[in-house]
Amino acid sequence: MDENKLFDTEPKTGSFMKKQGFYIVLALCLLIVGAAVAVTALPQQSAQPSPTGAGNQVVESRQSGDETLTVLKTPVPAATPTPATVPSQAPSTPAPTPTSTQSPAGNRPARKGSAPVKGEILWNYAMEQLLYSRTLDQWTTHAGVDIAAETGTEVRAVFSGTVAAVYTDDALGQVVTIEHTNGRLSLYGNLDASVPVEEGQKVNEGDVIGLVGSTALSECGEAPHLHFGFFVNERPVDPAEHCSF
Repeated sequence: MDENKLFDTEPKTGSFMKKQGFYIVLALCLLIVGAAVAVTALPQQSAQPSPTGAGNQVVESRQSGDETLTVLKTPVPAATPTPATVPSQAPSTPAPTPTSTQSPAGNRPARKGSAPVKGEILWNYAMEQLLYSRTLDQWTTHAGVDIAAETGTEVRAVFSGTVAAVYTDDALGQVVTIEHTNGRLSLYGNLDASVPVEEGQKVNEGDVIGLVGSTALSECGEAPHLHFGFFVNERPVDPAEHCSF
């Protein structure tokens, strides 16, 4: 074989490879450009927020490296402040009104009666202590007052009223009693036997109902006087609380 032909083969092969390599590179470049154009032409997918439902949900989108995450959040309603409870105030209890203690009917009246006679008090009222009686020569109580007055002195009614009784008492002698209002009764003892009033007769304050006498056997040892007593609801009381002497 001719050696020159062997040497001529190698150059032809190299020329062929150079021509074919150019086309291969060109084809690859076109393929890459086409792929890029195709990728660019693809539609972009964007995350669209889902509509919220009547303010009850809030949509929050979070983008991760490979996908879009949609998270639904339910809003927590704002706490309504509870009004402070005002304790009901218990109705005030009024302070108790002190009960006034009233005296028995007829005791310590607003207006005192007039004096049956004018004179000095010989014996005072004494139902809670004993007084010495010279007539009886003993210690005794005294349900009235003895007012010094000369025999024959006029005795007058201390209040208006009705003559309740006219009688003779073993101890007090000639007696006249007069009923007044509010359960009150006045007694006039040691009167003269001649009495100008009778039982049931109406008398006014200041009317003459008798004269000072000396008929009280239990008090005959004393100076001439009128024995005067006062009763409320049939109980003896101090005449000085009801009449002016």
